[in-house]
Amino acid sequence: MEQSTSINLSIDNSIAILTLNNPSKLNALSSNFMKEINEKICDIDLRAKVLIITGCKKAFSTGVDISEIKNHSSESACLNNFIDYRWECIFNVKIPVIAAVSGYAIGGGFELALMCDIIIATENAKFGFPEVNLGLMPGMGGAQLLPRIIGPKLTSEIIMTGDLLSSQRAKELKIVSLVVNDDELMQKTMEFALKISQKSLPSLKMIKDSIRLSQNSTLNQGIKNERLMFRSLFSTNDKKEKVAKFLKR
Repeated sequence: MEQSTSINLSIDNSIAILTLNNPSKLNALSSNFMKEINEKICDIDLRAKVLIITGCKKAFSTGVDISEIKNHSSESACLNNFIDYRWECIFNVKIPVIAAVSGYAIGGGFELALMCDIIIATENAKFGFPEVNLGLMPGMGGAQLLPRIIGPKLTSEIIMTGDLLSSQRAKELKIVSLVVNDDELMQKTMEFALKISQKSLPSLKMIKDSIRLSQNSTLNQGIKNERLMFRSLFSTNDKKEKVAKFLKR
């Protein structure tokens, strides 16, 4: 029987905080753990404007629970649909998502952070894909998400060696937006979240969609899609109110 997990969700001032709190397993990701996360945030777009995801001091998450995959064969993993749509729930959130990372964000934990729009990390944070050391590879999108940030060459080096990145190196590679002291993590993350939460929600959602589309479309198609999104915001109440206010200055 799987050890009980703890995933906490709080919402205040349109900012939601999802805390992964299973320190005894360093927030290892199991099917039940991901199912619980999915259930917690399934309608978060309707309840908040920004979502923060954080873990415990030692680990944001150390990735897929090895004990769960130990007895899987290729056939059983396929038949049981191991790593299904629920493991992508963070990627599919429509509002801005910020990862607040302390300690290890490795394997699936790194992928979880890469699914977020912004990553803020402590000085002691470590990132990487050690799966190759177990005869495996990333399975939650790491080999797709990371090249879109740092390119295929550096991604190949990181995934093929299994070496870990310091938070400073991750910042140099533009994976991490901000590196902070351990005791400042949530304060600085909340500052980011509060600033973003004060913006127009329709604008935030469209901006997120447009940036995502830029990773999966040609430049010409991306520009066309962006222009359509830009025009679609013209009818929102936020646009009307904010433009009128601006013109009164």
